[in-house]
Amino acid sequence: MVLGRFPPYNDSSSSDPVFRIIRNFYSVLDISPRPLILAGLFRPTSLHSSVTFDSLALEAALHSKIYGLSADARAECLASPYTVGEIIVYYDTPRTLPITQLVRRLRSLKSTEPVVRSLYDHHQHVLFELGPCAADLVWRRGNDQNHLPSEFRQVLRDWNFTFPKIDVTSPGFNLTPKALKLVQILMYCQEFGKDFRGVIFVHQRIVAYMMERLLASLDTQLGFLRIHVLTGAQNAETALYDDVFRQFENGSCNLLIMTRSTEDLDIPKASVVIKFDLFDSQFSHVYALSRCRESSGHVITMVERNNSAHHNIVFRLSNVNPRVREWTNALCRTAQGSVAHETPYESGDPYLSDSEISGPLFIKDPTTSSEIYPRDATNALYLVCSGGSISAGEESVYTPMFEFDALDDGRFVCRAVGASQTMQAAWSTPSLTRAGARRLAAYDVCLGLYERGLLDSCVFPKSQTVTSEEPLPPIDHHLSGTRAYKKKSPTFWSNSALTSIKPLTRLYPVVISVESNSGSLPPHASLLLLTRQPLPSILAFNLFFAGLPTRVSLTRAEPFMVDERQIQNLHAYTLQLWRGITNKSYSCTFHESLVLCAPLDTDWSQNLECMSLPNVQNHISWASISALVEGWIVPLKYHSSDALKKDTEDALIQDRWTQFTRRYDVVNVRTDLNPLSKPLEPELASYDNLVEVCKAHRHGFEGLKDLKQPLLEVTASPTFKDRLKPAAGPFNSPTSMHKCQHFIPELCAKVNISASVYRTALLLPSIMQRLDDYLLVKELNAELFNHHISEALLHVALTASSAGIEYDYERLELLGDSFLKYLSSIYVFVMHPKADEGSMHNYRKLIISNKSLLKNSLAVGLPAFIQSKPFGFKTWNPSKFPPSVGAIDEFTEPKQPIEPKSRSRTPPLGNDASGSDVKHQGTSLKKAKNLVQRLGDKVIADVAEAIVGAALLSGGQDLALQVTKALKVPLSDVEKWSDLNQKAEAPPSPNSTQIKPSTIKAIEAIVGSHCRRPDLLLEALTHYSKNNMQSKGHERLEFIGDAILDFLVVQHVFHRHSRMSPGGLTLLKGAMVSNSALAAICVLSGLYQHLLFESATLAQDIRQYVSLLQRAQVDEYALAKKEGRSAGQYWHNIESPKVLSDAVESILGALYVSDGCSPAGAEKFFVKVFKPFYDRHISLQTLSHHPTKVLFELIQARGSCQRFELVKEHNEYLGKLLVHDVVLASCQDEAGISGAKVVSWFGLDALEGDPGFLARTCDCWNK
Repeated sequence: MVLGRFPPYNDSSSSDPVFRIIRNFYSVLDISPRPLILAGLFRPTSLHSSVTFDSLALEAALHSKIYGLSADARAECLASPYTVGEIIVYYDTPRTLPITQLVRRLRSLKSTEPVVRSLYDHHQHVLFELGPCAADLVWRRGNDQNHLPSEFRQVLRDWNFTFPKIDVTSPGFNLTPKALKLVQILMYCQEFGKDFRGVIFVHQRIVAYMMERLLASLDTQLGFLRIHVLTGAQNAETALYDDVFRQFENGSCNLLIMTRSTEDLDIPKASVVIKFDLFDSQFSHVYALSRCRESSGHVITMVERNNSAHHNIVFRLSNVNPRVREWTNALCRTAQGSVAHETPYESGDPYLSDSEISGPLFIKDPTTSSEIYPRDATNALYLVCSGGSISAGEESVYTPMFEFDALDDGRFVCRAVGASQTMQAAWSTPSLTRAGARRLAAYDVCLGLYERGLLDSCVFPKSQTVTSEEPLPPIDHHLSGTRAYKKKSPTFWSNSALTSIKPLTRLYPVVISVESNSGSLPPHASLLLLTRQPLPSILAFNLFFAGLPTRVSLTRAEPFMVDERQIQNLHAYTLQLWRGITNKSYSCTFHESLVLCAPLDTDWSQNLECMSLPNVQNHISWASISALVEGWIVPLKYHSSDALKKDTEDALIQDRWTQFTRRYDVVNVRTDLNPLSKPLEPELASYDNLVEVCKAHRHGFEGLKDLKQPLLEVTASPTFKDRLKPAAGPFNSPTSMHKCQHFIPELCAKVNISASVYRTALLLPSIMQRLDDYLLVKELNAELFNHHISEALLHVALTASSAGIEYDYERLELLGDSFLKYLSSIYVFVMHPKADEGSMHNYRKLIISNKSLLKNSLAVGLPAFIQSKPFGFKTWNPSKFPPSVGAIDEFTEPKQPIEPKSRSRTPPLGNDASGSDVKHQGTSLKKAKNLVQRLGDKVIADVAEAIVGAALLSGGQDLALQVTKALKVPLSDVEKWSDLNQKAEAPPSPNSTQIKPSTIKAIEAIVGSHCRRPDLLLEALTHYSKNNMQSKGHERLEFIGDAILDFLVVQHVFHRHSRMSPGGLTLLKGAMVSNSALAAICVLSGLYQHLLFESATLAQDIRQYVSLLQRAQVDEYALAKKEGRSAGQYWHNIESPKVLSDAVESILGALYVSDGCSPAGAEKFFVKVFKPFYDRHISLQTLSHHPTKVLFELIQARGSCQRFELVKEHNEYLGKLLVHDVVLASCQDEAGISGAKVVSWFGLDALEGDPGFLARTCDCWNK
């Protein structure tokens, strides 16, 4: 029991003795056994009248609950906003500024010195942000700090620099509108008097320094300012800034100009915080709020007028959910921060200035090459710990992220208590400031997570690498219609190679597990893949055996430490494994081996319910490793049948005493047979016994020691096959699958690799190829799309059909193409309100044509990530050492491996140094060729469309729009869908005809949606023959309606037929959006009755069409019932008036525009009218073409298959559809119905139900 008066808990009181006792001696104990403490607190006022955030912080500090404080009171306190005035100030768009006289003079000197080029770049930055006056000051500062050429120094010494002129009407006005607005804001701040404290956040370091000089020169207007610039706090130690903060607090300095790298420092509270540049980050926004005085402070955000990107950033940062708001309130009130129960938004852009990028202390993500410096660690840790599930009782409990302690020497230490579920909280290295200690504590946790392989790529800031736009390569002369592009290799292996010269003491394991659910698949043992750096999480994937998928998972395990001898043994074991897979000599030095392998004990089993990484270190079979290192093979133990059975369990054997030969699996020990038995193989029937066979065929045979030993019944062990292809054959070759042979154990050798491990090892080339694919997917996702696209879908989008795996981009390309048509049509409609239909087509073509998509894809470096080549075993590089890293000679020579004692007839493993270098030189050309791929222009454009389709499925239309922008599709001034609505002009239609209320009501009943703009509905229904028709609004609505319908139809068939081939989807889409189908819908729905026109001929045409359509409907329904099938496209051969299909598209467009560029009304129309019509009448079996023609088109679309046919057996028709001699469908002749038609219907049904059939069966594409 403790009785006493506790001070309010805050950052300054955290060093109170009671808090230190609790922190250092109580909280470190395990929760269950530590004693409970009852504390009586003396408070000056009633408890309930003084519930503040300090009360919740006190609970967290004492690991306690205040008696009588309800959960509602806590929740209300957490939700209590940190009150700061938030103001948005708009400035005009800067005009294009001419080159200043100074720069014109300096350019005439024609210098190419790096320092001069750097100053030119700085000048351009400042010119755009602040204007000509400040931009010229860049050269004055450069002259003071840099060693410029003498002629430059002479010009700058003699130059008459101008002063800033803030009168916008003056001819000499030399500021940007943004800089002028900043000056005006600061002039208003003079009203704060001596209490004024201001902070300005800018992006570029050079802009901060030039802003200081610009403001300092406005002594008349801003003489009350005392300015200091703070930049470049990339390291953990921040004590250098303490003097400035003390000056800021006491008023010696009253304005700080800072870059983002300093935003997490504990800056004294300010009167005004000005966000001169916008950072698309919830963290930056919260830091800006936290630097303001509560209740009296203001945050001013400067926003460019009519800039959609700026408006969207402001909207995104100000509209957050309550959980993020609670986190914001805590960060503003205490340096301890808070664990975020929802993930704060972070664009990933570090917004670093030029000299703030480098630093001696950083964590590098091996997958993306992104880096976390101490300045980034705090934000990264918030992201790591955010979004976790919480129990109902914890919803109203404040959970601090950090905890501080003051040492006796005045320094501070910190630990990340909020990350205790991820890592054990430990005190940081002492620092002179709390902010420095916090950075160190966060960095230590991030480093600990990285070393355990648990630091995900998504918490790293984006890499600062800039993709340079490469020119379009020439048409390749090797393969017509293609161009040669560099194929990217995963950055992961390059980063691993850069660390290979360092001593290796830690390995990062991944467990390879192959599901063996099928009885036809022999057991595959789990195998360890060991890397020098942590691999990211990799999705499970399929490998194929006889066309059937088998799931392979790569599970990360706990890293472990290794000594030099273990490393050498693992390297030697891995080399032997690679030689066994390739069945030929292979050698590489340890420093070139970026991947090692290790077998696991037979009793290893993975606990799938375990939340932490599995520990595999104690389950590595070091005995198996040692055995293989000592020799490839050993003699079999055949002295008794029991010993032989035990020795051949899960055994791989050879009948030759050499490493590179055939290998066999043992099926059975035949105790009923011996070497004197008659051979059972038909080809050996002429021999009396196996001894005679050996005498005839075995070179140097000298007889047997034991003529009564049992025989081994064996089958040929599999060799490598590309298991990524669905068309891959069975595990054994057809010729040897059921063929058994009989061997004499005395003449055989046992391989020191178990058969189950060897089977898994044979899959390694395919597994490593898929691993590389996913590593590239992660790189692209991080670089361009901020990790937002599903990795599985992005991999599909990047895979061309020529790769020959189970999927390709074509389905997604169809979806993305329709979305881009839809998006660009709406964009053109909104941005060009006066354009006619022809002009709108041209504008749209400029945006989404294949030529435009190709150009934009090159600009972002997309071709390098496309996966178009099938896996090539001959060019496979087992070591994963990238050829581009450099010559092997640059690395330190490896130590000689420990010489093992040989216990077998095969020589011990050596380095093969004599042939190693030659071999690497001989294969380097093959590897170089493997880094080049030939792609057609349309393939690249299609992949871009497929990526958009993947984004649509991953995150809806908002994400698809963001990804479209990331691919540099030219959609200026539009950042989100609401921008289209805001920019859309909605003038009343000039058509003077009024639409009747009864007509509006009837149409709304048909389409199932309310139309807010009857004038648009009138335009959609009005034909140009109407006398008073003056506008081209009908054509414009038809233009966007066509795109909307196209998109809705593709979405419908894509989701309704989730496994149908792209060829089938295209056939269905074409049938659904055809003019004849839309005309039928117009009539059957009754919309045609409300069309407005004044043409007797048109009226007659419509009446005639309606009559023919109704008659054809009756006939088709009767025939379909007779043939036992669904009704088909009875409207197809009836010529329809185009006005009917145009009206349907125009109504879709009218509903879309009237809903504020929202698809809600158009979707209701589609669901109510179109979807039932399509579902009833349009399928592959009911297409208007003969089903045999449709079927052959689908089969030909799959790589131009040449081996398919319809065959007729016997006089009585027995139809069979054969694809590569495999029966796809068959039927018997039915009276009155063509047998070919029936079997084709069945074939279409079969392909729709099993879309992977052609992929498994046909390999014509690869020939």
